[in-house]
Amino acid sequence: MKLIKDKKFLKNVAHYIDLTNTLGGGTVQPQVKMVKHKKEAILQVVLPGVSAEQFQVILDKNQLTVMALHQSEQHPAMQMPLFHQQFLLPPYVDFNHLQVVHEGKKLRVHIPYLPQGPRLLEIEQR
Repeated sequence: MKLIKDKKFLKNVAHYIDLTNTLGGGTVQPQVKMVKHKKEAILQVVLPGVSAEQFQVILDKNQLTVMALHQSEQHPAMQMPLFHQQFLLPPYVDFNHLQVVHEGKKLRVHIPYLPQGPRLLEIEQR
C-alpha cells in the first residue's frame, strides 16, 4: 500500500470530505425540486455549504446542466464535483428568458413558458 506524502493534497481532500460529511456520518444529498406554476416552472437545488461561485448552470439547446464544483485554494486548477445533474427542458419553454438566482442556501432556475394558445400566422404573397 502506497502512502500519500503530499500534505497539501491530503488537507484539500480532508476539507472536501468534511464539506460533504453530515453529522450522522453520511454524505450530503442535494435536494432537487421542480415546482410547476401556470406561467413558469422553478427548479430548486439546495446544497448546504456551497456558495454561489461554486455553481455553474449551462443551457445547451434544450438541455440544462446544473453543477457545483469545489475548487482547492492551494491548487486552483484542481476542481472536484460536488453535484452534477442534467435536465431535458420541453419545447414550450422560453429559452431567452431563463433566470438563475442564488439566495441563501438555494439555487433557483426560473423557467418561463412560451405564451400558449392559438396564433394567427402571416401569409406571404410571392
